[in-house]
Amino acid sequence: MKIAVRQCDITPERPCWQGGYVQREHFFEKVHDPITATIMVITTEDGRLVTGSMDVSGVDQNLTDLICEQVRKQGIELNEENLILSATHTHSGPLVGAYMDREIDPQYLQSVVRSLSSAIVEAWQEEGTEVELRYRSTWIDGLYSNRNDPNKHSDKWIHQLGFFQGEQMKAMICSLAHHCTVLGPNFMECSADLFGEMRRLLQEETQVPVMMVQGNAGDMGNKQYRRSNLFDEVQRQAANLIDQIHKKHSPWQPLQVRHLCFRKVVFQASYDVDVEVFKAKKAEFEKQLETETQFDTVKLLVTGIKSFERKIAQGSRHVEREMSCRIIRMDDLQIVAVPGELGSILGLRIKAASPAQVCLLWGYANPGDLGYMIEKEAYGGFSQESNVTDYPAGIPDEFVERIIAAL
Repeated sequence: MKIAVRQCDITPERPCWQGGYVQREHFFEKVHDPITATIMVITTEDGRLVTGSMDVSGVDQNLTDLICEQVRKQGIELNEENLILSATHTHSGPLVGAYMDREIDPQYLQSVVRSLSSAIVEAWQEEGTEVELRYRSTWIDGLYSNRNDPNKHSDKWIHQLGFFQGEQMKAMICSLAHHCTVLGPNFMECSADLFGEMRRLLQEETQVPVMMVQGNAGDMGNKQYRRSNLFDEVQRQAANLIDQIHKKHSPWQPLQVRHLCFRKVVFQASYDVDVEVFKAKKAEFEKQLETETQFDTVKLLVTGIKSFERKIAQGSRHVEREMSCRIIRMDDLQIVAVPGELGSILGLRIKAASPAQVCLLWGYANPGDLGYMIEKEAYGGFSQESNVTDYPAGIPDEFVERIIAAL
């Protein structure tokens, strides 16, 4: 296989909305650390895959279409088969997709499209470096877990794909199922948050470009373990994660990736939405908010109330929704790209069912956003994800069953 990698700085040149937290009432105040996009073009014997990761909260259809249009003008045909464009899901990065009633800065959006399309074209036209793919993993103790119940079984594996020429690493992909939202709504500086700091440390250590990828992180986080919502905690958390990788990682093992196969999975969801349910949940959250003082719980309550208000405004309705994902198989490696926030348990089910030697979930991916998708057993009680999603219990499970059948 061959790879070509580009990293580009997509830090805004002027203040704009951040992509996260309904509590924020104005543009970010200044830039704290760089906002980065990483592009990798992977070439096998019979195909090409373009992958990209951005320090933003989400990637929507509009951004994907704009980038594909610009790339197409230069003679390169990209489509939903051979492009995975994803977000690290920082809530302190610049807004590039629809969120609440916030407006995207058109000048910034144009600059992002220009930067990413140029990076894709350059990497595509490059001959590429012949490499061998190797894989290793690390199980993380403490530091993060299911954010509703730290004792619940969840996905705490860090996966690393190393691209080697001989014994010299040329690039890395680092994937973990973890909301990288250490920084809270009180942090009004533009930042790549935890994944940005992890990337910085890994790149400093390896001297190669590192792409950070979100896994099945819909219900994962570190709110039970962090000491603050400020950047000193980002640094502490990132350093501890890297330290555990150093001490506990498995040996590098080679993966064969000579062939490339794409498959799209589509599940037609059909369900009814009753706004009376959301009215009751909104009242419950508002009552709890009257006495709640814990910072992270207040944050989730406020976010939930805003979400309920949007759903109530839409009214009761019947929903017919296409839920889709893409499966990319490269011999020993299988990637399941999901456009939304898949819960850790559902992701673990997919990984366990995969026939490949290594299966990775690639979350928060283009071309849209399916929202929170949590297993039916998680419904009820104070579960942020099951409370705010409009999927009734069982729909996400059926979607995952369809994916598993197609692996």
